[in-house]
Amino acid sequence: MKFLKIFEKFNTNDINTESDLISKLIEYSVPVDSWGTGSSKNVRHLLKEILEEECEVVEEGGYLVRYIEFVGVRVYYRDKNSEKWALVEDRQEFKDGRVRERNMQSSVSEKMKFGEDPVMSAIRGVEEELGIEISESQLLKRRDIFYDQGSMSYPGLKTKYKGHQFTCWLNDSQFDKDGYVEEQEDKSTFFKWIKR
Repeated sequence: MKFLKIFEKFNTNDINTESDLISKLIEYSVPVDSWGTGSSKNVRHLLKEILEEECEVVEEGGYLVRYIEFVGVRVYYRDKNSEKWALVEDRQEFKDGRVRERNMQSSVSEKMKFGEDPVMSAIRGVEEELGIEISESQLLKRRDIFYDQGSMSYPGLKTKYKGHQFTCWLNDSQFDKDGYVEEQEDKSTFFKWIKR
């Protein structure tokens, strides 16, 4: 006789604390003991995403799947010599001393909140990450993308992505030749310009 473990339906409304989330993740065999090391985030980060409605975690076929909708903005600048510059994320430095380098397709990536308009999310993302205000007229929608894969941030947790890609050209007053730094409670993210 074959025995199958029957899981309770995963409901993020039942998740209010870090220990609630850890218990559910362990129940679904997600290897949380490795989180918060190397380039991964910790359980507190995932709880924040859930509570701030930046992701949804659902049970599918006995596994937990994290759903993310995001915007990606490729940021460019053309100087007075007609040289084209592209902004890239250089690295993230965590307060605990870890450094994470990512090869991002976009200059700025921002998780959308439930029901948020992609254009408004792109504007918010550029402002939060680079500290500059852009207008809607500076954004050009490129395409939408869909993909499934694991997450560098949360190893062992399946993630499905829907992305809205934009291009943004900065003007002279928005351009900082030294790049930009986003300061967060747990890390700093550094952005630099490269010539194209």
